[in-house]
Amino acid sequence: MRITLLGWTAGISGLLLLQACGGGQPAQDTLNVDQAADSTAQARKQRTKAIFYNIPSPMETAALLKKAGAQYDKDILNDPNKNSSYTAASKQALNLGIYGADLSYASVYNNTHESMLFTAAAQNLAKQLNISSAFSQEVVDRMEKNRDHRDSLLNIISETYWEVDAYLKENQRENISAMMIAGGWVEGLYIATAVCAAHDTPELRQRIAEQKLPLTDLIALVSTYSGTDQSVAGVLNDLKALEAAYTGVSAAGGGSSVSQEGGVTVIGGSAPSASLTNEQLKAITEKTAAIRNTYIN
Repeated sequence: MRITLLGWTAGISGLLLLQACGGGQPAQDTLNVDQAADSTAQARKQRTKAIFYNIPSPMETAALLKKAGAQYDKDILNDPNKNSSYTAASKQALNLGIYGADLSYASVYNNTHESMLFTAAAQNLAKQLNISSAFSQEVVDRMEKNRDHRDSLLNIISETYWEVDAYLKENQRENISAMMIAGGWVEGLYIATAVCAAHDTPELRQRIAEQKLPLTDLIALVSTYSGTDQSVAGVLNDLKALEAAYTGVSAAGGGSSVSQEGGVTVIGGSAPSASLTNEQLKAITEKTAAIRNTYIN
């Protein structure tokens, strides 16, 4: 079983595109980063790889949602019209990640109209952050051209990630990436728990339980920036609060079966490898919603 960063955000695939950047540092608030030592830079690189390494394909995402019987629900997503209300660089970075997850969610369902609304919202935030190349006209034109072809659109959204990593390091704006990753991950978990509330299946619970592992890597990544920026430190506290909600959740890999045992969803082979009780699911759902609410408002 592979541990994923939430199947249905289609990766934080949307986030990967949103991270491509250019331009100078935003002036709205700090989001400052110190010059990282080689060891710190290497640790950040490894944590980022650990977070993204096992993102499932968009087709896996679509299959999981279809199996759960979940229909597209725009009401669980952030309103794309709110993008202009985010004036602090930290909120812009977080919501750039959030809109990336929402963009991928809409694209998985072939909702091309809303996909383009989320694209426009993210494009505006990228402009405000002086990340001008995130949504170059060429990229937007390609997305528009392929708006009716889900696979192609999702590929366009995700294909820039490896180029992004090098660019961010070169331009010393990795903190923007960390904030977007955090925003996208929280939105992905929020979507997961919202869908699970209406369509509770063992597979959906598995996805939620599995997030305990990438959450550990995300905390480690964000913590390397928290000493240099108050906004990042606040996000770190949020992630640690979610970590506390995951206390007692088993998320070890190694099995493939999913079953119900005494009201507990168990994922794994003969030896249970991941489990999530109703109480744990409730705690994770409530904490995720509370944190996400502070990011989008």
